[in-house]
Amino acid sequence: MSRQVKVWLAIWILIAGWLLWQQGCDRPLDDIVIDEGAVTVRNQSQDEWLDVRIWVNEHYAGGARSIPSGGFVREPLSRFVAAQGQSFNAATTPVASVVLLAKTPAGTPVRVVWGKPFWH
Repeated sequence: MSRQVKVWLAIWILIAGWLLWQQGCDRPLDDIVIDEGAVTVRNQSQDEWLDVRIWVNEHYAGGARSIPSGGFVREPLSRFVAAQGQSFNAATTPVASVVLLAKTPAGTPVRVVWGKPFWH
């Protein structure tokens, strides 16, 4: 093979490899996922989230002290509790909405929504 053919072959291999690599990177993760009886919330921002409150169906609350940048929280739906002490029952109640409320270290409010909440 001539040198010119080898160079063009190398360029095409690099381009094909780059395109395949980009295909694997095109799928961003969802901020909020409900599956297998649990809620997963991902912090895909550059800031840590502090004083995190997570509301399921606007009546059942849970939370965390913080979620670092790039981190996540996964909690079973049964750990979310209403004001009167009732636990969320995933077997009888569908999840209509999930709302995360938090703040950044600078005090900026954070709100991440899944579904269509009415109050939050």
